[in-house]
Amino acid sequence: MSAPPAPTREAGLKSAFGGGGAFKRWLTVVIVAGVLYWSALGTGFSLPELSKNLPAIGEFFRKLFPSDGKPWPTDALPEITKRLIETFRIAIAASLFGALLALPLPLIASRTLAGKTLYAFGRAVLNLVRSVPDLVLATLLAASFGIGPMAGFLALLVFSFGVVGKLLCDSVETIDPGPMEAIAAAGGTRFQQAFCAVFPQVGPDFLAYTLYSFEINVRAASVLGVVGAGGIGMVLQSSLSLMNYTRVGLVILITFGVVFLIDSFSTWLRGRLV
Repeated sequence: MSAPPAPTREAGLKSAFGGGGAFKRWLTVVIVAGVLYWSALGTGFSLPELSKNLPAIGEFFRKLFPSDGKPWPTDALPEITKRLIETFRIAIAASLFGALLALPLPLIASRTLAGKTLYAFGRAVLNLVRSVPDLVLATLLAASFGIGPMAGFLALLVFSFGVVGKLLCDSVETIDPGPMEAIAAAGGTRFQQAFCAVFPQVGPDFLAYTLYSFEINVRAASVLGVVGAGGIGMVLQSSLSLMNYTRVGLVILITFGVVFLIDSFSTWLRGRLV
């Protein structure tokens, strides 16, 4: 009778950690901890430095609220309201036009409707569009079109196009192929398959993705004004430049309330549509 094989080093480690499943969990913990430590070193993160600066952070946030009986700077409300409406309009227009431009994308960027070469090209376009941050794009567009909402609208339009297009193409790849095959068997073209069999199946998803893009755009449009791309961010930037911190606090509070209400309504509406 032959002797049992000698245990390997990997088997010994698995036994020491209580089995293969436990070994994998411990290995995952070690890898994640190593990556976090490496990232902390690269960013200069330091708990002692953070704790030392916490009082300064608290002092800054204290300046955002009136003290010594001083009122909120309500004289800024007309300008804040105007810029909030502008932010809202930028987000609506960018979400709508970006989603409409993304609607034909599954014809060239989904495996369901596009050939291999066309699919590779469509996905490359999507990756290129999504690789440029909206803040960077808004900065470049503000330099080209000047300070104002046009730069913010165009930047968020490109962002919406990329987000909705990517999500929509992924949804198209998971649809039921039966209706498409029936239309193809009857001699239907690829466009007819998309129009009659694909888009009706992903219609609710498309509306949900458009609303999701709108939610993100409202928040993004609030920030893009910092680089001169219109919206409430311009009031925030000017207030910070003048060190009018109570005005900054008022802008933040109002923006938070409006964005929270819009997000809540959009989430409710997406739940009803899907």
